Amino acid sequence: MKVLVTGSNGMLGRNLIKLLHYETIGFDSSLLDITDSLKCKKVLENEKPNIIIHTAAYTDVEDCEINSDKAYLINTIGTQNLVNYCIDKDILFIYISSTGIYGTKKDKEPYSEFDEVIPSTIHHKSKYEAEIIVQNHLSKYLILRTGWLFGGDKRHSKNFVYKRYLEASKNSEIFSDDSQIGNPTYIRDLVLQILVLIKNKQHGVFNCVNDAKNISRYHYVKKIVELFNEDCKVKIGSDDMFKRIAPVSKNESAINYKLNLLSINEMGNWEESLKLYIDELKKEIR
Repeated sequence: MKVLVTGSNGMLGRNLIKLLHYETIGFDSSLLDITDSLKCKKVLENEKPNIIIHTAAYTDVEDCEINSDKAYLINTIGTQNLVNYCIDKDILFIYISSTGIYGTKKDKEPYSEFDEVIPSTIHHKSKYEAEIIVQNHLSKYLILRTGWLFGGDKRHSKNFVYKRYLEASKNSEIFSDDSQIGNPTYIRDLVLQILVLIKNKQHGVFNCVNDAKNISRYHYVKKIVELFNEDCKVKIGSDDMFKRIAPVSKNESAINYKLNLLSINEMGNWEESLKLYIDELKKEIR
């Protein structure tokens, strides 16, 4: 079994390569330009993967509002180029999406896979358009809508947990946003869930998040600081501190409804998983 991972320099991509129990090869944008259909086809024909896990994406939600062409080129057309290769081939295509795509219909109730999808930002619209392409052209696919990912190398530029630790270690108080709720989700749990889905030969759309109920970024940061035992107070910041260009949903929370129905939910509780990860970081730091 040969697995090809796009976005191999990303937090999730790196951990997939590290933790998957298969022959796994990773490609970043310098080696696999998903926006170039001919080059994309050439790489895939050369590698001949049995599974493609597509994690590569343009993830700057704010900049997507300004550079919508770039968002659609990478997130939508890039996915289309990968999908085109998979048509009529016995390849499992796994697309990593986001619970942010559900939009603004619910205030606090978590979204299930059966809720209507009405994206509110360019980023999430471009991701949802990619989902539609996958569903319209392939039968052997997994679309995984995940949450606020944490885990992996502390040196990674997008390591939210480690950045908050550094911030708390240098200040007596820090500020966080209380206006948005979601699911902090451990990358290692997500990788293990992917393995379970592959093993059980599942196809379709699945929410894949750690269990979290009405958890805001403020609660998330507060728990990070607490688990690091830092003497730093976390305060709710003013609206001016966290102004955004993108009209993001205030509710990105979700439940793994289908995983639960199938009795294959391995995602666990967000606080327990966060503690496991921070315990690992502590060993590296101290």
